[in-house]
Amino acid sequence: MPFILYPPDMYDVSGPERSQALENSLELTTSGADFVMYLSVPYCRVRCKACPYFVDLLPKDSDKKAYLMDRYVDALVLDLKRHAATERWGNASLRGVYIGGGTGSLLEIHHMNKVLGTLSRYFRLSDDCEITLEGNAEDFTPEKAAYVASSIINRVSLGAQSFQPEVLKTVGSPHKANQTIEAIRMLQAAGLEHISLDMMYNMPDHSIEAWRRDFEVLRELGIKHLTTYLYRVTPGTQQDKLIKEGRVSQVASPESDDVHKMRAMIAEFARDAGMTNYMLEHYAMPGYESKYNHYTMRNCVDALGVGAGAYSFINQRRTGTSKDVDGYIAAVENCDPTFTTASIPLTPVMSRQRYMIFNLLYYRVDKDHYAQSWGSDPRTDFPGIMDGLLHDCLMRDEGDAYVVTELGQSWIQNIMLEFFDESMWENSVALQQQQSSWAMNDHMITLGASKKHHWLERA
Repeated sequence: MPFILYPPDMYDVSGPERSQALENSLELTTSGADFVMYLSVPYCRVRCKACPYFVDLLPKDSDKKAYLMDRYVDALVLDLKRHAATERWGNASLRGVYIGGGTGSLLEIHHMNKVLGTLSRYFRLSDDCEITLEGNAEDFTPEKAAYVASSIINRVSLGAQSFQPEVLKTVGSPHKANQTIEAIRMLQAAGLEHISLDMMYNMPDHSIEAWRRDFEVLRELGIKHLTTYLYRVTPGTQQDKLIKEGRVSQVASPESDDVHKMRAMIAEFARDAGMTNYMLEHYAMPGYESKYNHYTMRNCVDALGVGAGAYSFINQRRTGTSKDVDGYIAAVENCDPTFTTASIPLTPVMSRQRYMIFNLLYYRVDKDHYAQSWGSDPRTDFPGIMDGLLHDCLMRDEGDAYVVTELGQSWIQNIMLEFFDESMWENSVALQQQQSSWAMNDHMITLGASKKHHWLERA
């Protein structure tokens, strides 16, 4: 699973009555505590060949592109001000901001000025608030790198994928290998060291030797944070069609010897670079772990998603905003609700399930933190599941925490599924509604539409 979202199911809440009922359940008039924010920039220059997610492609005409971006950013700023005017967000501590998409770095300097100025003026940013700009190396110039480094943005995440030109061409990447290196050097020269790279492995024609060369470049760049993803070919994407036509090579099975070797190479590089595997698929030098992920996944604080296609988690309920950009802008301009989909309100049991699923991403569940959050112990709340995991040596009790073993790490996503509520399985209703929100949620809803035993059959 490329993304973990719980609860996975989302339902249409458009219309005055359902929108009002949703807003009442979110308790926006109640003062909030810590929260994080996701800002969606729902545009890309090109669509990567295997990308299954919603995206609007920017026109190449500079005037049209400027018009679209200006109009969207103006709506985004207006929406931010409206959220800041509520008790829940205006009086809470903003711990992390992630500017993504799409492609967050498509924002020009004057766009970032508007957005960052709004955040600083209308929200209570914590002293250590982590503000990440996600994007593509092609969007960076020395001027933009200097601006970013001098702004309240203190972390940049780049989708490098690979440093091999032939591999990037095959996957349809919007940037060239040397552009990533140049963007990193520009940011470092401007004084920004907290740079994270997303790398992919097992792409078509991505050999073990090519992966080794990728790591040689990473060593030279001195990257502080690394996220690695197994390349996935989603049915129906352009890459899937090209592979079926024989125009692009098949990718190796995830359980093949070559893929296992590639994973081992990640661990070796991280160890040599002084990084720790602090989270599933995430590696960082000490002090450079993602704070946004920490608050979102480990602490499970509220998350406010702003912009077309963004997800939120508010008062134990997931909400989503339509991927229709024009519809989002119209809703903001008309002062209409922007949330168009929502999960059911989580029961106390489901909230504990969500906590377990997200903390398992960190390979451990701290007993004291769990007790502070829920007043109990995971083994008390989930006796059958926890006893089974401990008995099968997938987890072990270390006294202060339940820790995923090395064996368990190889089955981590199946372990997470153990904590899915029974009502989440075989849900065809959610499957029928999934196109109304951002496709990032599709794989979770599709998974939940299966029978539980398809994924979970432990001896």
